[in-house]
Amino acid sequence: QAFVFEQLCVVGPASLAAMPLGSEQLKEIFHKWDKDGSGDISVAELARIIMKLNPDIDREGCSKMFDAIDVNKDGSLQYEEFIDWLTAMDGQFMGAKAGIMMDKKRADKSGSMDSTRRAKLRGKYARLDKNGDGSLDFMEIYDFLHKRYPNMTLPDLRFLYNCADKSRDGVVDFYELLDVLMAVPAHKKDPNVAEHEHPLSMAIVRDDARADIDAALAKEEEDDKALMAKIHEISEAVQHHRDAETRHKAFREAHAKAMREHYAKTGQLRN
Repeated sequence: QAFVFEQLCVVGPASLAAMPLGSEQLKEIFHKWDKDGSGDISVAELARIIMKLNPDIDREGCSKMFDAIDVNKDGSLQYEEFIDWLTAMDGQFMGAKAGIMMDKKRADKSGSMDSTRRAKLRGKYARLDKNGDGSLDFMEIYDFLHKRYPNMTLPDLRFLYNCADKSRDGVVDFYELLDVLMAVPAHKKDPNVAEHEHPLSMAIVRDDARADIDAALAKEEEDDKALMAKIHEISEAVQHHRDAETRHKAFREAHAKAMREHYAKTGQLRN
């Protein structure tokens, strides 16, 4: 089944310029970062904005980013250097570039989504929310982000996630995820980009433990599919009730029973 994240616009890995930002908007980004109006961006100006977008990055990380952008190595970023870096999808700091684009779209309060797509996305969001707490931590949303942005490295995805977390509470709510989808189109997979390991498997050293975690992830996916099938079955079963209130009551009771059974089987709490 195709969900909204597969229906939104897709861009190739060659350029971020395909994103809906014109030359004037790019100039606005540069002038916003050039705080003192000198016509270039210093390492301090870059660090101030980057650390505001992602408080988890340190000054050393900002310096490495600055060095990558400063092609002529004169110690400052001219307009051409900055824009060439921002619009080139060359594999370096892709998460930061996406975060910058998202920050610009937020500032402009631009972008919209029709109610049908929004409803589909809410359904997808609920399925990603494994513990049913109404928010997504990085592990819950990792697979979704990796599928949507397959050319981003794990640090890039983490950077984008931190930028999305506008409330700085360590999790992403529905509207924060919506910001990502509206500002950062999906990428086509670049066959030349090597696949990186899942963050869970990277934490495992022993091969036998890695096999266990793979099996656990597969089992969790099977359990989720079984739960969705059960809920669909319940929805079909209550349709014979003509009265809407009676139908809704029957669904609630059957749904609650299914949730109890799911918890007893998997230990997962779901809404």
